[in-house]
Amino acid sequence: EVYGKEKKINIKFDRQNAQGDMGTSMMIANKLAADKVDLIFSISTPSSQHALKATQAIPIIFGAVTDPLSAGVVQNVTKPGGNITGVSDAWPIKKQVELLVKLVPTVKTLGIVYNPGESNAKFMLTKLQEACSQLDIKLITAPISNTGEVLVAAKSLAPKVDAFYSSIDNSVLSAVASLVKVANEYRKPIIAGESDSVQKGAIATLGTNYHEIGVESGKLAIKVLEGSKPGDLPVISDSKTDLYLNMKSLKSLDIKAPAELKNSAKTKFE
Repeated sequence: EVYGKEKKINIKFDRQNAQGDMGTSMMIANKLAADKVDLIFSISTPSSQHALKATQAIPIIFGAVTDPLSAGVVQNVTKPGGNITGVSDAWPIKKQVELLVKLVPTVKTLGIVYNPGESNAKFMLTKLQEACSQLDIKLITAPISNTGEVLVAAKSLAPKVDAFYSSIDNSVLSAVASLVKVANEYRKPIIAGESDSVQKGAIATLGTNYHEIGVESGKLAIKVLEGSKPGDLPVISDSKTDLYLNMKSLKSLDIKAPAELKNSAKTKFE
């Protein structure tokens, strides 16, 4: 595919999808490094870790890495160093749980399927545990190791919880349709961390639009292709949050969103 013709620049995209499998992700990173591409764009924490392990010579721009510092992706968020920089997608987790309580005041137990093998999931779980403790909600977890386990794990949680929280890790995001399927079957609401999951069936989120993360990542990529060093470009942390509601999901669960939420929503999926 050729882009950027207005600047007389031809860019060829080599898209590779690991489907949430860590071994495949590492193989993809090694192949891109062996191909000596001009730039690697890695989406998710594991993909970024694998790209960095595969090469310290090729520039890497990451998108959707929750906590790049603790994940070992960068040395410093202001001056990342090395051959990598990108955009963080840290979610406002406490605000999201508070949003769930506004919509479903009776919620007392919250279930989450997550992959403990992903560092971003560990970061998210700590923040979620803190939020639930402060809001007097019991958190029940179901760990998985890959995307294919999401359906069974969600079914194991469904009878025990009042609602689900969709995890930040790539394994669950890749199989959010399975989570939605179980939630619908058991009539349990899902509070999401990002807008795509709301569009797919979660009731709501206060969070980041991943399209915008892609745009910001693209701007960084252009700077690098024009000569900037990735390690000199600060990591972008998108603190802006937007409210997304799925009106169909809310209606099917007989949840009435307060007027102020409906009025302030950036997008209402019908």
